[in-house]
Amino acid sequence: MMLLIELINFARMGAIANSKAPTLVELNDGESIRVSSISSDSRSPQAITYFVGQTMMGLLSWNALPQVSGDYNTDPTKQLKLDSGVQAGDNKITTKVWATGFALSEDFRATFLKQIGNLTPRDVFNGSTQSILKISLLSEPKKIRKGEWSIDMVAEVVVFQGSNMVGEPIGFNKTVFVRAIDTPTLPNISSNFQQTANRVRKAGLEIYKIQDLELNK
Repeated sequence: MMLLIELINFARMGAIANSKAPTLVELNDGESIRVSSISSDSRSPQAITYFVGQTMMGLLSWNALPQVSGDYNTDPTKQLKLDSGVQAGDNKITTKVWATGFALSEDFRATFLKQIGNLTPRDVFNGSTQSILKISLLSEPKKIRKGEWSIDMVAEVVVFQGSNMVGEPIGFNKTVFVRAIDTPTLPNISSNFQQTANRVRKAGLEIYKIQDLELNK
């Protein structure tokens, strides 16, 4: 009987010894959190949902007004400049949309940003028009295959023009397709473009397709 107990304890100790302990990671604000390792092509549902929500809001919330930091000291001799935008096909998109576009796969990015340019009102760039993406629903991610998922989004692009503070909603119900990617290490000497792309893609995910959501499926 004692031999059996010792064998069971030995087996348990071996399992504990061979298990991977969580890693302690310190964040920029000094807080420490424990993380566990996952395979390179795995992502948690929460990470996928957060990535899709943040990316779609960045792509469809248009604002050319300059951002003022909390420590900004007003100088009457200097005026903050509106965002002049970035050319995308025949039209322009805001710089924020351009930067967020690095979250899209390279074979999808140019085409989709041109579509955003077609949708973006020209008055955005004189500061009289803005938009926000109002998301009503993001579904649980559905696994398509290893390292790829789809997520349904029910949302509206609300456009505010001039004195219209209520806004005009435009339905934007889509299925978003996401896949896991490897994020390369940023070189010590890097361009602003490289830094922007690395910051957007550090989640280790990219959107490679967006299609209309079939609400009756």
